Amino acid sequence: MWLTFAIIYGIMIFIWSFVYMNRSHDQINQAFLYFLSDILLWMILSVCDTYDGTFGGLVLKTIYWLSMMNMSLFFLYFVYRLIHRTLDALFFILIGINILTILSRYLFPIDYSDPTFWRLSIPVVAPLMSATFCFPAIIGLYLMVRQYRLATDRRQRVQLRYIYWGIGVACALSVTSEYLLPTLLHINLQLNLMFFAILIFVVATFIAIMKYRLLNMQSDYIFKKLFLNSSDGTIILNKNARIISINHTAKEILEDDHLDSGDRIADYIREYSFETDYKQFEVAVRIKDHDKYLSITQYPIDTSDQASVKLLMITDITATKLSQIREKDILIERSSIDQLTGLYNKQYFVDKYYANKRGASNSKLSILFIDIDNFKNINDRYGHLVGDKVLKGLAACIRGLIRSDTDVIRFGGDEFIVILESTRAGDAFAVAERIRGCTDSVMVPELNGKEKISLSIGLMEGDAPINDLLMKADMAMYTSKCKGKNTTTIYNELDNKIAANDCM
Repeated sequence: MWLTFAIIYGIMIFIWSFVYMNRSHDQINQAFLYFLSDILLWMILSVCDTYDGTFGGLVLKTIYWLSMMNMSLFFLYFVYRLIHRTLDALFFILIGINILTILSRYLFPIDYSDPTFWRLSIPVVAPLMSATFCFPAIIGLYLMVRQYRLATDRRQRVQLRYIYWGIGVACALSVTSEYLLPTLLHINLQLNLMFFAILIFVVATFIAIMKYRLLNMQSDYIFKKLFLNSSDGTIILNKNARIISINHTAKEILEDDHLDSGDRIADYIREYSFETDYKQFEVAVRIKDHDKYLSITQYPIDTSDQASVKLLMITDITATKLSQIREKDILIERSSIDQLTGLYNKQYFVDKYYANKRGASNSKLSILFIDIDNFKNINDRYGHLVGDKVLKGLAACIRGLIRSDTDVIRFGGDEFIVILESTRAGDAFAVAERIRGCTDSVMVPELNGKEKISLSIGLMEGDAPINDLLMKADMAMYTSKCKGKNTTTIYNELDNKIAANDCM
């Protein structure tokens, strides 16, 4: 007997432990756990042989009696939760009857040497107490049969059939053990067959739970360790794009510890769409007073139902994204900077004012087109290295005279462009003259003062497309050359034609 009991009880403990470790706030799961706990308590006390007259023995008797009498009530409670039925007056009436039955035990002494309470010496009391014990279980079976007939979900009907099978086999074994074998064959197996019957019922219910997720058991360990404490931000959302559950990392990423069930994710990720299944999709979000970059992935938990709840995973990629932006800016800067002078190059001018559709200015512009006088002679006489020093010195001279936000561009070999935004021709002319005058400060020792550096500058003001302004500034610079060089000319169509004719 002890070996059989140890095996059966061990299996029951394993099932109980698994259910306990996978317990959740689900009422069905909790009800099944209560029922299993009562069965295990009754089983262990039913094999105890310490029912003596001591106080401890009396306590064990009382606990044994209560666990046995409440077993069918725990089963009924489980059924109520299983079929999602609200606890009603019938349930509480059965509790009242059960309490009265327990109290009546003090009027009709029971032989505790026999672990089954219905084998009493008083013929009338035995059937009454047996019926009181069984009635909640009968009601539970009736409710399950009724639910089976009314259920339209094939899945639930299969679940209930598993439990019916376990109950049927358990009842057959119980009747055989308690009535047929002792009365007809005079065989007393004690509670061995009863234990086995209970094990079959529990295993059948457990299989229904595990195979069909009847109790929707969610492991606390997995839930807490892999969801709540995951290094990735994880959010479960319903079809209304409202949060069902959110883990700590997601709250940290979105910088809101108060985010919880019912909040709308679109309030934080404005581009979010429940219908879209994202895969490492990058979005920029504004959180508080700064921007963040997130990578989001979303897919339905139930792949057969796209409208079911979805799992959204968010990752903060701000640091990586900003690093990429910085690297890109550096590359752009390197490709846009003239390596000799440190000024912007012609490619920068094209990208900014043409490729980005800024060919037409939004405000008055003044363009200075600068050319170094006699630069070819300097290169031919003193070499290109000296010419490079002249270019570098002039670039530093120009940069030192204008605002840092003004674009200065090395347009060609010895040609420079200065773009003065929101500047009238008179003010621009003053800037051009300062630039022309600063050439005296350009020190190139190799020239030995034999070559004077001078500039011819053309100036054009307007709001026409920038290519037209640039062309006219170039014409004005050519007019300065025709006038004898080392001068600044403001574009005037008539003057430029006269000067052009004089140069021919």
